[in-house]
Amino acid sequence: MGRAVAVVGAGYAGMAAAVTLAERGIPVTVFEAGPVPGGRARRVISQGHELDNGQHILVGAYSELWRILRTVGVPHDAFLRLPLEIRYAKDFSFRALWFPAPFDLLGGLLAAKGVSLGERLGAVRFLTALKRARFRVEPDISFLQLLKQHGQDGAIGRYLWAPLCVAALNTPIEQASANVFLAVLRDTLAGPPGSSDLLLPRVDLSRLFPEPAAEFVKSHGGEIRLRTTIHNLSELKFDAIIVAVGPHQLKQLLPDHAPEYSYQPIYTCYLQYPERVKLP
Repeated sequence: MGRAVAVVGAGYAGMAAAVTLAERGIPVTVFEAGPVPGGRARRVISQGHELDNGQHILVGAYSELWRILRTVGVPHDAFLRLPLEIRYAKDFSFRALWFPAPFDLLGGLLAAKGVSLGERLGAVRFLTALKRARFRVEPDISFLQLLKQHGQDGAIGRYLWAPLCVAALNTPIEQASANVFLAVLRDTLAGPPGSSDLLLPRVDLSRLFPEPAAEFVKSHGGEIRLRTTIHNLSELKFDAIIVAVGPHQLKQLLPDHAPEYSYQPIYTCYLQYPERVKLP
């Protein structure tokens, strides 16, 4: 038996920490203010329908996530695996091809619709240059500045690079760190085969990980305390405490150490169609 540890917050980060501790035989207690585990990635009930509280798309490069999902017994068929694809209604479409890496992405770029051949070839040269530079620039600049340096700020930047950056960092390309986003490109577009694949959950986000993680923790002697708000860390009598909450919640727990952050909003739009409607 190891030292007892408290985890504050039962989102994906908190539950991942709890599973890791429980796996090593360390007594762990998770405290969660909400009624269910999952944090901002969980199932909600709205007008009688079970919905995800903001859908999340996963990619093949999330190696640690896949490891911990296997640990708690999530099966492979919990996901629909698709090649990376960006599609606009009329103007642009890109889809990675079913070729061995790196020809899946290079072939997809060359076959993309809605941008000139020159821009498509430029995108291939851009990726090649990034790989030579080991996906790092010194000094760090905004991702928009990097696109301009490589002539990628035209249509290809608007339709391909900017959406990828916003999807990964939730930050406009004018503000996003080039090096932070290049790390994403390194792990996905230049990673092992399948790293850029999209994995869409076939089950809701609570069933995907938080619920099986909670069962794993309990089966290994841990405890999950829901509807339990921690107002001050001094309330907790444990050998160690892991705080796994958002920065906006950290101010109450650690007022002298909580950093000041600005935020970008994320909007979720739920659309429901009759069963006879076929989407592309």
